[in-house]
Amino acid sequence: MRRRASMSALLVLLAALLVVPTLAEASPPPPQAQYFQETGHAAHNWYWQFWKNTPNALRILGFPISEPFVQESFTEPGKFYRVQYFERAVLEEHPENFGRDNNRFYVLGRLLGNELIKGRENEAPFQPVASIPSNANQTWFRETQHTLRNDATRGPFKSFWEQYGGLLVFGYPKSEPFQERNADTGETYWVQYFERNRFEFHPNEADPAFRVLLGRLGDQYAKENPSKVNSAAFRYRQASESMPEPFIYGSNAQLYYVDRDRALTLAKSAFEANNFSGGPTWIRQQVPWQDHMNSDGSIAWGELDKVVDAASGKGVKLLFSVVRAPGWATGNGGHGMPNRANFARFGQFMGALATRYKGRVHAYEIWNEQNYAIENGGVVAEAPFYVDLLVAGYDAIKAADPNAIVVSGSPTPTETNKREVAYSDLAYLRAMFRDPRFRTHMDVIGVHPAGTLNPPDELPNPGRPQNSVCDGWNGNSEFYFRRLEQIRDVMVQEGLADRQMWVTEFGWATQNNTPGYEYGQCNTPEEQAQYIKRGIELARYNYAPWVGAMFVWNLNFAVTWNGAGNPLHEQASFGILNPDWSPRPAFNAIQNMPKP
Repeated sequence: MRRRASMSALLVLLAALLVVPTLAEASPPPPQAQYFQETGHAAHNWYWQFWKNTPNALRILGFPISEPFVQESFTEPGKFYRVQYFERAVLEEHPENFGRDNNRFYVLGRLLGNELIKGRENEAPFQPVASIPSNANQTWFRETQHTLRNDATRGPFKSFWEQYGGLLVFGYPKSEPFQERNADTGETYWVQYFERNRFEFHPNEADPAFRVLLGRLGDQYAKENPSKVNSAAFRYRQASESMPEPFIYGSNAQLYYVDRDRALTLAKSAFEANNFSGGPTWIRQQVPWQDHMNSDGSIAWGELDKVVDAASGKGVKLLFSVVRAPGWATGNGGHGMPNRANFARFGQFMGALATRYKGRVHAYEIWNEQNYAIENGGVVAEAPFYVDLLVAGYDAIKAADPNAIVVSGSPTPTETNKREVAYSDLAYLRAMFRDPRFRTHMDVIGVHPAGTLNPPDELPNPGRPQNSVCDGWNGNSEFYFRRLEQIRDVMVQEGLADRQMWVTEFGWATQNNTPGYEYGQCNTPEEQAQYIKRGIELARYNYAPWVGAMFVWNLNFAVTWNGAGNPLHEQASFGILNPDWSPRPAFNAIQNMPKP
């Protein structure tokens, strides 16, 4: 966690735990949802990914009009698929296509056009027509024996089909253009049916781009077939009812050389109790690269194997945060980021982890607080240098385990700008986001807010009265939990509004003896409990869906620091367990709070 950057170096504990999500065989992207107030529904997970990847999705698919539910297939009676209805389409998941072509075919549009023209096959527009020569304005499809044309009177349907998705989105034509009354407007238009939709020509529209419109086939089918849909799924919902599932509730923990069974049992007790989403407990474990890989490439797996075996046995999901390069990889013998010559060796290590623990470790965070000199051998690495490291790690992980989630390293919150100390996290994140490789080499964005001594709802208050112990910890937003809102603003400004952030560390210190963490003297254990609980509530209710995970800092570092003879170390003071493993008020608050 953050301290004032000008203070002396932070003591490095053996390892810090991070929590990882488990993905099922047909696993979703990081849990996410986008709520649309217009219809009172959210596009979820794979459906939201499909929506985002569809050009002009609002025009092609429309808003979601249901929550996901299971429904019998139109085309394969007796088979059931998970579906979500949109105004102009119905999307369904196909688990049999998982892992194929980057999951391009995992979600498909249902053949709504086919379904809605059943019984009309003998009408003239649906009769097959003879082949015609293909050119820029006309095509004949052998598969359905129908044409697709651009016509001044009947509509530029061919151009629209090609521009907005073609075969994958609309399917083949199932009719010739003909005139039909629109049930919504009562007007008659030239239309053409396709396997998945219906085109309508509106020649009087002022904007030529909107003279071809799609029929609201999803809405039409749901209204015409109430007995075939789950009516409850179409009920208007508030944003709080349309959150991504499951939300990640977890903590940082130390699982190296400790009573792992006890630690994991306590973690599950805190984070699974009252967990309405039914999601597993997650643990974030920091993995020091220096402790595991030798210069000859050999890897010492012993303690890591024990950590993974114990977590798997308890049904706890792991996020590995990989940090601290071996001295041989840095050039100066320190333990910051590797030098560029050893990026490939870092990739080798990440690939080995992902290969060995495939299916048991489901997320990897590439480095930690890379904008903080103390985490990087005494110098802040420039953002492009960090993105180079991220690319090396991402490519190696995905080659070994395509389902693993890659989290970008979480900068420390600071407004200090001295290369030998720290660099503003907001500026650093912006520089990372502007590198075009960043978007393609992470799944979610890691972040660290710092509450210090400030309640999570508060905003900076430079004029607040100071005191001798807690002076200087409220002057700007680096000391406030709501720094998350500023990070979100930067994400939106830099074109990453569609990505989630995971809060991989957050918490409040209490009384401690470590210079730089004096603010902890101002937080009682009871206040720590209140602040952590409220921080989780803000993330879940106010920041959904763009915050997808909350990892409390920390579970059991008081136990390990007690063993080292310093139970008042700052890392111990952030803990939700006492040195003797008994629960602090924060543990009880987390355990008892609803976790939807």
